Amino acid sequence: MVKRKIIFVGGVHGVGKTTLCKNIESRFNIEHFSASNLIAREKTEEHLRNKRVENIAGNQEILVEAINKYLNNENTYLIDGHFCLLNKDNKITKIPYSTFESICASAIIVLVDEPENIYTRLSSRDSVKHDLALLRSFQEQEIYNAEYIRDKLNIPYLMCNAAKSEDKIYTFIESLVAKAVSE
Repeated sequence: MVKRKIIFVGGVHGVGKTTLCKNIESRFNIEHFSASNLIAREKTEEHLRNKRVENIAGNQEILVEAINKYLNNENTYLIDGHFCLLNKDNKITKIPYSTFESICASAIIVLVDEPENIYTRLSSRDSVKHDLALLRSFQEQEIYNAEYIRDKLNIPYLMCNAAKSEDKIYTFIESLVAKAVSE
C-alpha cells in the first residue's frame, strides 16, 4: 500500500485541531484541510453545529472520494478530523479502520486536553453545553481508536496536548517532512 503524504490530526471537538493545523500550515507551508469541510465540499452542504452526524459511514466514503479528488500524492497535507464521532443518537461511534486504510495517511497526531478545558472551549465557541462525562469518554475512545489505527497502519504517531507540546509537535512534523523529501 502506497502511503500518501497525509498527516492526520485527530482529537475530539474543541481540542484545538484547527488552530494547530493553521499554525503548522503557516510554519511549514503544508496545506490543511478539515475532514468535515472536504465532506461538505463534496456534499455541498453546511457542517452541523450540534456535532451529531446522521450517516457516519456514508460520510467517510465521501471523505475518501474528496481526498482522492482534491489531493495529489506528491504534496504533503494536513487533514484534521476524528477517530470517533457522535452519531444522531449522541452515541460515540468509531470511524472504521477501512476509512483510514483508504486515506493512506503517513502519520497521525492525536490532540488531547483535560475534558474540563474542552468543555469550556466548546461552550464558548458553540454556545452549547456538552456533558462532561460524555466528553471524557469521547476522548478516551478517540485515543483508543487512534492507537488501533496506528498499529494497523504501522505509521508514526504522536499524542499530546497542543498548548503544552508545540515544540514537540513541530519536531515531529520536521521529521516527517524530512522523511518525505528523502523518499
